[in-house]
Amino acid sequence: MAQAINGKPISGTEFNALAMLVFTHQYQQNKPYQNFCNATGTSPEQVSYWHDIPALPTDAFKADALPLITFPIEAIQKTFLTSGTTTETKGKHHFNSTDLYDQSIINAWHELKLPEPAHAIFLIPHPEQSPHSSLSHMMGVIAQHIAQGSSWATDETGSLDLEKIINATKNNQPVALFGTALSFLHLFDSIESPLQLAPGSWAMETGGYKGTQHQLTKSELHRLFETKLGLSSDCIVNEYSMTELSSQFYSRGLNQAHQGPSWTRTRVIDPITNTDAKPGQLGHLVLYDLANLHSVMAIRTQDLATQDLVTRDQTNLEVSAPYFNLIGRDPTALPRGCSRSSDETLSR
Repeated sequence: MAQAINGKPISGTEFNALAMLVFTHQYQQNKPYQNFCNATGTSPEQVSYWHDIPALPTDAFKADALPLITFPIEAIQKTFLTSGTTTETKGKHHFNSTDLYDQSIINAWHELKLPEPAHAIFLIPHPEQSPHSSLSHMMGVIAQHIAQGSSWATDETGSLDLEKIINATKNNQPVALFGTALSFLHLFDSIESPLQLAPGSWAMETGGYKGTQHQLTKSELHRLFETKLGLSSDCIVNEYSMTELSSQFYSRGLNQAHQGPSWTRTRVIDPITNTDAKPGQLGHLVLYDLANLHSVMAIRTQDLATQDLVTRDQTNLEVSAPYFNLIGRDPTALPRGCSRSSDETLSR
């Protein structure tokens, strides 16, 4: 799988062939997932197309007694935890190595032609401060392999270090700010006057507001970016992922579809019938991630999305890029997400 991710973009036909191999491997080696597939009446012998591989709900990652792994439990080297309060049951994504995970971050960045930051400023905890955060780990990979230089603008308590942020923007060189939507709101609330960022600067934000006191539309958030940092919408990248995945999806600006690397696929399904939603119809987002080799490739979320006639065309085996239009969290679902965790830390 590492060879496939490291090579040229994977075609639709190649993705389907790899997905069949991964599904067979996970069905045979991941007992909890095998039980789930059997309950749906599905086995590798009955599937010839990635679209029909059973997608596991994210809540299944919360079952401590049934770790979703394809390797011996004693081989676990890294565990990422979903965000939440100390009283909530957190989902766990186990790894025997993060090599494939890291390669997915780096190669997706290049494949999707995301901007490479001259200097990155991270508004989230350093991986050493938050070792079980997949977002902190991702930013650590960006700092090490993609950014030319980096600053971590949080102190040992997890609070924003405003002086460090201001100093990093004073040398008239382009910067890239990375953070959750809520960490940016805390930054905007903390600065008395707008920061003057050098031309070529941009920002990446992730996460929403579910379970917090905040509620902003995307356009309202982007207006704050322009007012406080002088960044227009086309300078703002949104990153979408979750602890249960190993790959990320990105959009740039307002009202743009999210795109993932060629080793991912997406569906939008009707939550009642579990069949594909019609073009433009709201449904639950289902993600297929070949980089999730050692856990579960097919994940069903409780995030709402749509797919139009163009983005839905990925069902064609020749199409090699997945797209979806993200709407937000299903309001009936339990709160979760890295942005919520950030808000709890920064509001202490």
